[in-house]
Amino acid sequence: MLRFVVRRLLSSIPVLFGILLATFAIARIIPGDPCQAALQERATPQACADFNDRYGFDDPILVQFADYVGDVATGDLGESIRLRQPVTDLLIE
Repeated sequence: MLRFVVRRLLSSIPVLFGILLATFAIARIIPGDPCQAALQERATPQACADFNDRYGFDDPILVQFADYVGDVATGDLGESIRLRQPVTDLLIE
């Protein structure tokens, strides 16, 4: 029984990695600038530069993905851009 559970847990790792990769790719493929969507009429070039720096959108894509996987693995789902609250707290509510 223990062998079965361990095998199932190990076989779920590639599936979870695939889900992380798919959600990351979909979030990056969606058209539009995240800064423009979040700040709307307040999106000045300086505000967008600060926004991209704060959320890591100016980092290389592989660095962004590594940060994303690391954050999800530690339970840090980030901060809601619109509500400015941790996503984990919003999910708990």
